Amino acid sequence: MMIKTIAVLITCISTALYTVIFGIPVVLTAPFSKTGRFPYKFCRGWSWIVLKTNRVRIQVVGREKLSNDHSYVFMSNHASNLDPPAVALSLKHTLRFVAKRSLARIPLFGIAIRLARMIIIDRNNALSSHAAVNSAVSDLTRGVSAFFFAEGTRSLDGTLQNFKKGGVLLAMKTRLPIVPVTIVGSHDLWPKKTFQIKPGVVKVIIGDPIDTSEYTEKERDVVLERVRSVISANLAGQPGGGIATAHP
Repeated sequence: MMIKTIAVLITCISTALYTVIFGIPVVLTAPFSKTGRFPYKFCRGWSWIVLKTNRVRIQVVGREKLSNDHSYVFMSNHASNLDPPAVALSLKHTLRFVAKRSLARIPLFGIAIRLARMIIIDRNNALSSHAAVNSAVSDLTRGVSAFFFAEGTRSLDGTLQNFKKGGVLLAMKTRLPIVPVTIVGSHDLWPKKTFQIKPGVVKVIIGDPIDTSEYTEKERDVVLERVRSVISANLAGQPGGGIATAHP
């Protein structure tokens, strides 16, 4: 019990310290970066040191399918707070994560993610959320990409949940390809409603880009199911990947 308590304290204190160390440069450099690429480097640095401190390693599969100069809309499953740093390190692109408003209220961290031009949404206000996503459209050029955790929140038990349509709608509006991203093993290392991070490996599987120009807006459910099916199949084929539930 004592060892677990000490491990949790180390995680909390070190993460807070890293947030200050890397958050301040984001705040200072963001006003001078039109694309957000430079401050995002500090976000990736924060991700690296947080995972390194907690002895979490990343295994990436399929990165060769992407062009670093091309923008995409990435959509993935979400089962742990380890997912954002794992993704940030796995993808070479400057990402605009879609984040819930409560994260923007965290001291310094919230300021940093706003200045890094992350897409902040209010789950209780659909109109405001749509406006926030639409405002990011002009940023998605020359490799800058959007990232959606398609379930909208972390899965409590690692089971794949229903997907929300925001990522598909943005991709169809911008005519950008959607890339299914499967995150495997993060739930085993740090499940929701727990504080201790276990050491281990998180596997990030990058799928084939899906050309959205082939579909009309009326076919958005077809596209959504196609994305979810790829992620579901990957989870079903991976040990520790969680349960790939059937889409109702």
